Amino acid sequence: MDISPLRTALAATLILVTTTACSTGRIPEPPAGASARIDAIRQRGTLRVAVLDEYPWLIRQPPGSLQPFEGPAWILAEDYARRLGVTIEPIETRFSNKVSILAEDGADLTIAPLLRTPERDAVVDLVVYSKAAHCVFGLADNPRLAEAWTLDDLDRQDITIGTIAGTPQGAWLQGRLPRAGRREAPGTLADLATDEVVSGRADVAPIDKFFFSGLSRRTPGLVTIPRGDACMASEELPIEIGLAADKAQPEFVAWLRAVAAEIRPRVEAEQARVIAADAAAAASPPVAP
Repeated sequence: MDISPLRTALAATLILVTTTACSTGRIPEPPAGASARIDAIRQRGTLRVAVLDEYPWLIRQPPGSLQPFEGPAWILAEDYARRLGVTIEPIETRFSNKVSILAEDGADLTIAPLLRTPERDAVVDLVVYSKAAHCVFGLADNPRLAEAWTLDDLDRQDITIGTIAGTPQGAWLQGRLPRAGRREAPGTLADLATDEVVSGRADVAPIDKFFFSGLSRRTPGLVTIPRGDACMASEELPIEIGLAADKAQPEFVAWLRAVAAEIRPRVEAEQARVIAADAAAAASPPVAP
């Protein structure tokens, strides 16, 4: 018997039910047989989630904490596990395999934060819950940056931009600041062209606005453009952030997305809390040894 039409109809029904339930605030727990993935999770008793520490979406907590992680991605994982009546099983991963681990069935979800790219959309289904945006950073004492307050102020021939080759950030700045010079460094989506800036080979480099706080603590003497709070308000190069499931699981993904939509206020509040706590910590004077 060809069960493909039956599975297609079941998937369409589940998507309709979860979408309708989302609008009324009642997401039903998927019944047995609705999703092979959900059935396997329930039988196992754990939701396996690939994890990788990345502020502000998923932050590792010190040993002995009530939870091993905090952040909006963890809020989602906790809610999924609670609704399915299982516990969370964190699976440590690396940047290089936080997507491929799904195809290898090493995890049910990767909650290691993922920037949305066409390449990733081709192999996984994202559940989007946040959005990144970008600024650039440079040395605060660089005289070429003294009068630069906005990105437009950097569109000059005497400015050199350091980027990581082949990244969306590099392509964005090439179009955004066409008069500025370019200097590419090898790396991945996880890398920053910090060495290019610190060495003076480049004046500025792109950075996700959420990452600058940590970078500035590790590398003092940096400044963002636009400056300060204007960087945190940036909408330049918006890129969606999400957790992911492997392809060809429409019933599972429909439920994941419906739950994420239902608890979106909690997820957004958690991200805001994490950012506020980081800002408060950055503003506090260092504790004397």
